[in-house]
Amino acid sequence: MSRPSTSGKYAVPDAVLNLKPTGIPCTVKLIYTNSKSHGPVMHYYVYETLTEPDSKHPGRKKAKSGPCIGKIEGGAFCPNRAGLKKLGAEKASESDQLETATTVEADVPSNKTTATATPDMDSVAKTAANMNLSLKDVDLQVKDYGEYAIVLSCTEHILEQLNDYFSVQDARLIYTLGIIYFVEEYTPASYVRDVFAQSVLSNKWPSLAISENTVNDFLKLLGRHPVVCEEYSQKLIDNGSGLTAIDGHVILSCSRQNCLADYGNKYQKIGNKQLNILEAYDVENEVPLTSKAYEGGLPDKTSVQDLFVAYTFPANTTFLVDMGFYSEENLDLFRKDGKQFVIPVPENTSISKAICLLDPYEGSFIYNKTDENGLVHSDKILYRETTVRTLEDVFQTILNDEANRKNLDEIAKCESGRKPKKHYARKIKRSSHGEDRIITCRDEDMHNKMVGEFCAQIGADDDHTEDRLKELAPGFGVIVLRSNQDKSKHSAADSYFKYKKRWKLETHYNFVENIVRFSGLKTDDYYSMQGLSFLIQIVGQIKSAFKATMRSSKSSYVKHLSVKECLRKAAHLKLSQHKDKKWHVAVTTKKIVEITEAMGASIENDVENLNAKTF
Repeated sequence: MSRPSTSGKYAVPDAVLNLKPTGIPCTVKLIYTNSKSHGPVMHYYVYETLTEPDSKHPGRKKAKSGPCIGKIEGGAFCPNRAGLKKLGAEKASESDQLETATTVEADVPSNKTTATATPDMDSVAKTAANMNLSLKDVDLQVKDYGEYAIVLSCTEHILEQLNDYFSVQDARLIYTLGIIYFVEEYTPASYVRDVFAQSVLSNKWPSLAISENTVNDFLKLLGRHPVVCEEYSQKLIDNGSGLTAIDGHVILSCSRQNCLADYGNKYQKIGNKQLNILEAYDVENEVPLTSKAYEGGLPDKTSVQDLFVAYTFPANTTFLVDMGFYSEENLDLFRKDGKQFVIPVPENTSISKAICLLDPYEGSFIYNKTDENGLVHSDKILYRETTVRTLEDVFQTILNDEANRKNLDEIAKCESGRKPKKHYARKIKRSSHGEDRIITCRDEDMHNKMVGEFCAQIGADDDHTEDRLKELAPGFGVIVLRSNQDKSKHSAADSYFKYKKRWKLETHYNFVENIVRFSGLKTDDYYSMQGLSFLIQIVGQIKSAFKATMRSSKSSYVKHLSVKECLRKAAHLKLSQHKDKKWHVAVTTKKIVEITEAMGASIENDVENLNAKTF
């Protein structure tokens, strides 16, 4: 072994060289790091010296630098995990080998806690004092357990679905990231490794390599391989209920370098660039079917066309979409191959402008809705129904009458002998599907509430007057729906009830933004954002399965908890390791045990499997 240089900037003093371990071929390297408070700081890292065949001299071997085995600090050699293995203080395991393989090429080793198997507890106690071993180099002996246990127990089928389209390791990584995002909120890649190591997930999959680089690289791979993600989503679509809501969601982007970030329709609210996430959502099963990121300045009615390029929807699909998707081109997509749709009509269309000339409401029905406390409220809904063609004829008549009135006014104004100017009625562009139904619904409770609020403001300013109330009141609490559903099979009430279910997608987006905290993202890379959008879909599936388990539970206590409250209470349940080298569950309350049992987790079985390393 060649001795390091003893002169120059990077020379290693003999006093330091004498501290390196004996019995292990190794070399000491001096590495400088910059500190804002102390300037350049010297570190002495110890690297194992390996040998390999010399290609230039057959039969000979040459030395090469191997993995870092520790550092010389405080007048002593401080081994890392690789160093402990070499010194015989730690048994090699499969997870250790995987970790070593990922750190061979690193110049400076990371001191972050990892998810590898723990050293022998007695060995740790001895080496911590005798070998100046830092606690941050020893695996954790207390793990987060309760919240992860209840999520794992009711979402294992999602991992099985992922295994059908991804490799075992990729499926586990997607599933693990989804669980971490669900439990801990959105976690940047730089912190995922620590969260994983601190949880029981690291015991379940000890060979799973998670670091900032692996997470970032994997998100980019997901973004660069959309077909496998689309195949996974296509299976969900094929097995879904067919009642599909489609809508976009705005995410604030804090990165100026992201090519998807742009000023969009929410600029007045967020004051910054945005990203758009477009999802298809099964409102019956409350499961997101697709998820993809789009440019922030791209309107929903344009981005939705890409959805029909990537996916095929069954013929029994009924689309529930917001008025932002309203266009004749999109309606043709929604009705293709016999599919159905229900969509609100924008106020600036000829159809909406003709609604006010229709006959009074022809009937009513009761709409029952359940609030967040589980209480049922009954609203009276007035309705009337007609067709697109009828309303277009009405609006064309309005335009003709307006032209005739202008011509009469022109004749009256003209002096004798002067030819009056001719006014021609504008011809509207008629829909190619005039047989579509137009259902006008008015929520009486909402109507009366809005009228009362307006009356309370009359006289306060020029915008609130009696004349203005007469003009606006007919539209208070009114929604105009367009649908191609067969009238003989779907009543006006049925179409209204289905459209109201679209609100479940809004609730899902509220969970994504306010609970999981997918907001204010700093992602710079296009492909990382696409990979992250797929993870949003996985988190939505986990939430759906978790809520379904809570609702179907026999425990009335669990049924009335929110998702976050259930996770927060279960988080009190910890796993700890003691002198017997076994995992134990910390003492807890009966309520927390009731939560774990209601969610399908078995504490005794989990502890037994953990100690047998079969968790």
